[in-house]
Amino acid sequence: MPNNADSGELEDFVAQMIPQDDPVWPRSQDYIDRIPAEHQKFAANKTTRAQVYAWLATREDPRQMGLAIMTGDLKTDGILAQAFVHWLNRLFGDPPA
Repeated sequence: MPNNADSGELEDFVAQMIPQDDPVWPRSQDYIDRIPAEHQKFAANKTTRAQVYAWLATREDPRQMGLAIMTGDLKTDGILAQAFVHWLNRLFGDPPA
């Protein structure tokens, strides 16, 4: 995870950027969770990845995670996202004004 403390993958980070009040996110999770294990084509530890991509597929113009950030589908004002941006700025220097 971007905070170098929690375990997880990029999709675990992105899942935290999905707006809390998004009505589709719980449905995307439920959709993936209801796929019987014998029909899942993803490993059990990749469930969040499948859920995030199911959610991304419901966007007006389904897109990749990075583009979903740029269009505002994913929120960057959360604590984890802001901490990540702060770390990037410290690492690479603040962007020019």
